Amino acid sequence: MGRTRPVRIEPVPESYEQLLDRAARAWGIEPEFWDIWGNLHVTPAEVKRGLLGGLGVDASTSEGLKRALHERARKEWLRLVAPTVVAGIGRPVEFHVNAPAELAGGTVHIEIRLEEGRVVRFELPLGSFPDTGSAEIEGARRMRKTVQIPEPLPLGYHDAVVSLGGESGAMRLIVTPERAYAHPALTAGGRAAGVAIALYGLRSDRNWGCGDFTDLRAVADWVAEDVSASFVALNPLHAIHNRRPFNTSPYLPNCVFYQNFIYLDVEAIPDFAVSRRAQALRAACAGEIEALRASEFVEYERVAALKTHFLKLLFVDFLHREYRAGTARALVFKQYIEREGELLDRFATYCALDEHIHRANPDVWMWTEWPAEYQDPDSEATRTTARGRWRAVLF
Repeated sequence: MGRTRPVRIEPVPESYEQLLDRAARAWGIEPEFWDIWGNLHVTPAEVKRGLLGGLGVDASTSEGLKRALHERARKEWLRLVAPTVVAGIGRPVEFHVNAPAELAGGTVHIEIRLEEGRVVRFELPLGSFPDTGSAEIEGARRMRKTVQIPEPLPLGYHDAVVSLGGESGAMRLIVTPERAYAHPALTAGGRAAGVAIALYGLRSDRNWGCGDFTDLRAVADWVAEDVSASFVALNPLHAIHNRRPFNTSPYLPNCVFYQNFIYLDVEAIPDFAVSRRAQALRAACAGEIEALRASEFVEYERVAALKTHFLKLLFVDFLHREYRAGTARALVFKQYIEREGELLDRFATYCALDEHIHRANPDVWMWTEWPAEYQDPDSEATRTTARGRWRAVLF
């Protein structure tokens, strides 16, 4: 009987299509989806290539894909911990530690600054946690350990620093509710009916070409009194830039804490009734407003420009008639500013800078394209400009 010769199994070379699929999965591109009519759509290769290209991946050749996948894996394994970990409240917070093999039995140091400001620290024996993978990276072996925080963390966005030997890594730990809030009447098996609307799409014979809060009040009354329904579901109302070709989507906010001024009913603002200039301008703009109402599509940019013009007129009247006189309305406004604090101050400063810079250079659309000295809200240039343009910030 002859000797059995050892058999070496060579890896099967991946085709371009297989590499493209693997890269798409790695970068989070869905291979398929079902539409609302129950039809399955498979993501075509050209769409995967386009999306990967947009993410900075050379997907034009097999070699390009191999290099991108190799570099992604290299960076992932050389990073001690992932940049972000999400866990449900009440569940153990687990995360991977990619440790050099010689340190896989050492002590891992974890310092967590909770959202509330308190700091908690842990020293855990890495060898007591299970191995969940390994890789040979740049001639050195790295072991993946799944580490578990020994005590529950509260809800919130927490910042952690993990150290092992001479390596350390920063990580955001996000602890979330198990599910979104539901009204007790619904969780007990109850039902509710309502109407979903896109507020900007409401048409009326009094708005300025875009649904506003006065329209919303009318819809809410109609839903409650005539339809006998329980709620009105709305599109997001947060602040956007209201300008083309970018930043007119309600799902692309520049701030989620404050609302889009385009939904204000200018004529319902108290200052409008006492501003002769605003009322004269309203009469002069009657044709423009009628054209905006008749437009097939919502003209975000034109509506926003028109309302900004009026709001600035009303602001000047408010500034001279009430703010400087310290009236009751002025006091309410000042209390609001104080209550909102730094968050409002930074947003107002951002808006004033954005208007100023975009007017000077219409090709600059985003803050990442601003001069470097203005990209830091705490820079001396930002503070100096904000002080010099205090009226614009206050507006």
